[in-house]
Amino acid sequence: MGMSKFGSVAVWLACATPALAEAPREKQVWVTIGTDALEPVRGVFQGKGLKMAAPTFQKGGVAVLRVSESQVEQLAMAMHDKLNRCAGFIAHDSEQEALAAVEAANAPQSLAAALAPSYNINNPETVSALLSGVTETEIRGTINSLSTNWPNRYYNVQNGADASTWLKNKWTTIAAGRSDITVEFFTHTWKQPSVIATIQGTTLPNEVVVIGGHLDSINQSSPSTGTAPGADDDASGVASVTEVLRVAVLNGYKPARTVKFMAYAGEEVGLYGSKAIANSFKASSVNVVGVLQLDMTNYKGSSYDFSMVTDNTNAALNAFTTSLITRYQPGLTYTNITCGYGCSDHASWTSAGYPASMPFEASMSTSNPKIHTTGDTLAYMGGTAANSVKFAKLGASFVAEVAKGATTGVTPPPTDGGGGNGGGTVPTATYDATYKAPRCAAAGIGCDSGTLLNGRGSRGPESNAPNTINASCADGSSGTYHSDESNDALKVSTTDGTNLAAGKTVKIEATVYAYSTSSDKLDLYYTANAASPSWKLIGTYSPSSTGTTTISATYTLPAGSVQAIRANFRYQGSASTCSSGGYDDRDDLIFAVQ
Repeated sequence: MGMSKFGSVAVWLACATPALAEAPREKQVWVTIGTDALEPVRGVFQGKGLKMAAPTFQKGGVAVLRVSESQVEQLAMAMHDKLNRCAGFIAHDSEQEALAAVEAANAPQSLAAALAPSYNINNPETVSALLSGVTETEIRGTINSLSTNWPNRYYNVQNGADASTWLKNKWTTIAAGRSDITVEFFTHTWKQPSVIATIQGTTLPNEVVVIGGHLDSINQSSPSTGTAPGADDDASGVASVTEVLRVAVLNGYKPARTVKFMAYAGEEVGLYGSKAIANSFKASSVNVVGVLQLDMTNYKGSSYDFSMVTDNTNAALNAFTTSLITRYQPGLTYTNITCGYGCSDHASWTSAGYPASMPFEASMSTSNPKIHTTGDTLAYMGGTAANSVKFAKLGASFVAEVAKGATTGVTPPPTDGGGGNGGGTVPTATYDATYKAPRCAAAGIGCDSGTLLNGRGSRGPESNAPNTINASCADGSSGTYHSDESNDALKVSTTDGTNLAAGKTVKIEATVYAYSTSSDKLDLYYTANAASPSWKLIGTYSPSSTGTTTISATYTLPAGSVQAIRANFRYQGSASTCSSGGYDDRDDLIFAVQ
């Protein structure tokens, strides 16, 4: 993995002792790196008798560094030793290419926003089929083979090339019998090729979805000859990608959009392979609509199941990826982290202007301490690939919901989501552990709480009570389930069937269980900012009958990307966002707005 929390700098590293005049000139490499990495790296180089010159160019926290080819390994070692990152920089063949990368880093979202579709969840049958086929045994077998068959998988030695050949053969075997799948090398100027398997899209073949990880490994003390099993970094990511390909073929999955499975060469020395591929795609105007990077998936260093990298990634795609977690792996948790410029191969795609996302296995401070050493083994991770299973499942749900299409026997959903809604169906919310309430993370025609709110606190089956933002308002504990008051469901949807957007008229439908038509009241509120709610009263309403009934109201959506509504269902009392009665129930529903 190429992790870097630091900004970018342009420097020329030269040996303290000048080379003899007759010595052959070594190839120079231009590197973009984070400016906040400058001082730590400078200190490492000074300790090795090397001199770091001033930056040649920098902008917005990213800068250009000129080094000799042999010093790239020293730079990688410095980034790892001081910053616990692997690469943490991007290597370039020319100054012009490096300067272009700096500019791209300062405006990476424009092309991505233009290319990205409206991400939506509407393919649950296909996702279910894929997830049911994911097995720990298969993932473990791939990790074991990659980490034990060769001393290392370094990008510029024969071992690395041989590992690529082995993986290409494995993917070819998996794809046997599928004429719509090709497996090929993407060759480079160094020994190790990248490997790409492609499933041709059925209806939108010119739109491309990418899922990948890096194939190379490195022993930071002796890159070319040292033992580097790289079981976690990144045999685990490649194994997770491989499992997604396997279950796709196993279930006869045919995507609407073209899907490319990638194993990149040369990540550890500056994202070489992914940069070459992403830049090649950009030069050929390939329409990549979403990229998922899996770099280190089998070491659980954090209490969270996933850590979402928020820097040098696409915010909309990140939100969609977390919505896949809450929808298809409920109960698993995630948090947000930053890892700096050149952190991993997703940065190559972002730099090329494509939307990319990277879920990681830990926080930066709790990541696997054995990476880049002889100790990065499957045995160190307990001899199991259990942690990678959830990443493989996330990868499978990502492919099925971004590329759409269907498995055998399943009707493909609309690729446009019917306006982001799955052909007119309002998306169902999932519980969001950060907000502590149901949430639809991707914008659609609406958001439905489903069964998450049924009941009131301990009075009924309500999950994750009280289901108010940050658990800010507790439910009353008097009475019994469905004899006394409860708010059982909330749904918000546009009245014209288009996506939720500022200025749209929306309808709220609150399903309640009423005890009295005269004493029970429902107060409905909205807020434009779920992260810091300022509740506005829509109105107070009386149920038309006792028992289960639905109360409706409309209002106009304000501006704000993450909004919420609140239902405060009370017995007597006055309008409030959090009334205090023993029979009172209140719930929130959070949703994305375009």
